[in-house]
Amino acid sequence: MQDLANQRQSIQSYFDRQSEKLKSEHRMRLNASIDIVRFLLRNGLPFRGHDESEDSEYKGIFLELLEFHGDKHPDVGKVILRHAPKNDMMICPTIQKEIVDACAKETTKAIIKDLDDDYF
Repeated sequence: MQDLANQRQSIQSYFDRQSEKLKSEHRMRLNASIDIVRFLLRNGLPFRGHDESEDSEYKGIFLELLEFHGDKHPDVGKVILRHAPKNDMMICPTIQKEIVDACAKETTKAIIKDLDDDYF
């Protein structure tokens, strides 16, 4: 707690020191993951495979589509999956679930707005 109270060691200070390139790469990874999640949700498809290891023949739709997306968009392909830092790949099930939850909240907001709030 004392380290976080020290302004030079705070999380915000750390993020401020990151280069714009790192922030841009992080944003690209996040946007790619969001795009894949939106596609899977729209089509009612499952996310995960039984074996998501590097040498697996079929890793699940999420990882397969992310790899395909990176192949089609080389600028994205340079920063996702094996090219990303191990702690910032944006592919773990927790992150997938958080993106799905965010999509659900946005969908609920849009439905409520369409109903003009008076219904509720």
